[in-house]
Amino acid sequence: MIILIIKRKVSHENMKITIYVIQPLKYPHSLPQIIKQSLKEKHPNIRFQIKQNYIKKMSASTNIYFIINDPQLKSWDGLSISKKIRQNEPNSPLILASTIINYTQFFRSHIGFLGIINLHETSQNEIESYLEDSIKLVIT
Repeated sequence: MIILIIKRKVSHENMKITIYVIQPLKYPHSLPQIIKQSLKEKHPNIRFQIKQNYIKKMSASTNIYFIINDPQLKSWDGLSISKKIRQNEPNSPLILASTIINYTQFFRSHIGFLGIINLHETSQNEIESYLEDSIKLVIT
């Protein structure tokens, strides 16, 4: 008996991918602009949206999330939003962008982030690297 396994390479041009930045209204960081510009240059067919909350949608698209976590904002809880996304979309890549880095807390949340970005010490290259890695993860 011969078993043949064929792995099909999927291009993101054929796939519906949406990248979301979930952040407080008028949050003062350049992360969304960096992502938007990088997508415009390298992946013009990938959709991009900035949202202030997460609403579960039945969709055929694959979603990638960058979630802002700023514990100094009492009305904003990026970890709770991340948990809600993970419960509804267990295979979506999540990247947490936080002003305070507490790896123990993030690990114990059992959310399974693809990456964690320190918003105070990040660079454009780091953000673009996480963006590219998440896109590659989704299309392979």
